[in-house]
Amino acid sequence: MATKPILIFGNVKDEKGNPIAEARVSFVGGPVPLTDIAALTDNKGKFVITAPTPGEYTIEVVSEGFAPCRVKISTGDSGESRIEIRLSRSGS
Repeated sequence: MATKPILIFGNVKDEKGNPIAEARVSFVGGPVPLTDIAALTDNKGKFVITAPTPGEYTIEVVSEGFAPCRVKISTGDSGESRIEIRLSRSGS
């Protein structure tokens, strides 16, 4: 039986807590080989990305005008994980 995919719900914000739209959120590491899995944030800075299996993932967030950011998230078997990511302006 296939493992149920894990949904990672997140918010991307700047250092002041304002949402960042159209940030690219992608996996750069995980417990299994990954294809190019990515999402763009909506106008409220929200995204949903699907992890193929539970485990620890490294997520990279890139947005114009901001320094790229990598974060780790551990997912369980519950089917959902949540994360908030803060980006800093480039050059700050």
